[in-house]
Amino acid sequence: MLAGHYSAAFLAKALEPRLPLWILAIAVQLVDVLWALFVLVGIEHLRVDPSLPSNPLDLYHMPYTHSLLGALAWAALAAAAVFAWRREWLASLVVAGAVASHWLLDWVVHRPDLLLWSGSAKHGLALWNFPVVGIAVESSLLVASAWLLLRGRNRAWRLRRGILTMVSALLVV
Repeated sequence: MLAGHYSAAFLAKALEPRLPLWILAIAVQLVDVLWALFVLVGIEHLRVDPSLPSNPLDLYHMPYTHSLLGALAWAALAAAAVFAWRREWLASLVVAGAVASHWLLDWVVHRPDLLLWSGSAKHGLALWNFPVVGIAVESSLLVASAWLLLRGRNRAWRLRRGILTMVSALLVV
């Protein structure tokens, strides 16, 4: 899931309009950014398996970023950083929710490669194996969440234009 993660950023922005959308966009992708870094330095591992349907990545070792416990830990750290920066509990909790949403949204599309904690059984509904369904679900989440955010009466034109541009770009990707 790529585009679908941003639906959580849009919902978070609707919950806490004072938070910048760019912070929320980083929050919903924080787990994947850390995952990429951890793969590059050899902490987590993947292999490419061209026989897999749709997505050839076999994500066989991701206990620190893509376990539920790991996602919750990153969410807590992000919340602490936001609280240190803004001294606002609501903003901190909204950012934590945005970070934690990553695991739940990945659970929908990933093959069973997501852990609850290191060493637990692996989970995932595997919509990646059905690309048309997976793209439809992601696109629907993205458009619905953008609509919920844009329906607010006091949204500045600049924010509306930015959201529409972001949704359009994500749908193209």
